[in-house]
Amino acid sequence: MNKYINTIKLSATKAFDGGLIYILGQYLLELAKLIFLILIWESLAKQGADLGIFSFNELLIYSLGAAILAEQLNVVTPATTSFWEGSIISRYLRPMPVLMHLSLETIGSWLPRIVIFSIPTFTTILITNIELLSYFTESIGHSLISLTLSISLGFAIDYIFASLVIRFKNANYTAYSIRMALITFLSGSVIPFDLFPYQIGKILQILPFGSLASAPLLILLDKGDAFELIALQMFWNLVLWPLAIYTFAKSKERMVSYGG
Repeated sequence: MNKYINTIKLSATKAFDGGLIYILGQYLLELAKLIFLILIWESLAKQGADLGIFSFNELLIYSLGAAILAEQLNVVTPATTSFWEGSIISRYLRPMPVLMHLSLETIGSWLPRIVIFSIPTFTTILITNIELLSYFTESIGHSLISLTLSISLGFAIDYIFASLVIRFKNANYTAYSIRMALITFLSGSVIPFDLFPYQIGKILQILPFGSLASAPLLILLDKGDAFELIALQMFWNLVLWPLAIYTFAKSKERMVSYGG
């Protein structure tokens, strides 16, 4: 157990290698993005725009949840960059499974954001709008189950993507950028699926990406069938985890061409 805890600690402190100012600047940009999004929802609400199944407060909670849980709703492990750097090889010499090591590193990297950005932002918004607290008490149980399944699925998707990226050779950064843009859009973390035109939102909801962000946020707001959404998340976990393990194992055959 100590080796797992120490790995998380080392990964958490590594975030400060660039200095505190670098980290604070990054989180200030995240806060600015959240504020602008909230202002957009507020402007639309005042103009009487159709917000679908949501009220302004519900959209506020949706955007807040997506912001403070951004790293958990779109899991990005060090796997992709370690393939390109060649550092993935050294992880095979450490006393734990590679996927476990990468997962613990990722969890550790979440801690600075949780402490510096997520908790203060969440607390501040609740203080300014105490009515929002009711949303976090009514369906918190199902939301936590859904969030756990979302994180698990996020790891599986990232490992599949990392295994495929190795075939892009030196174009891995381009592939990574495309992946981040697509998942942000397809997961519903910025714009709820209900606000999409035609039937696009319903189609995206049943895809694995919809189980990353949209599902836990909808369950939190009691805007979807919790059992149906959780069942869909469990299905995608059962489908994609074996695929992730298989593709990651196959990628070992090509690792030697990256950094030795």
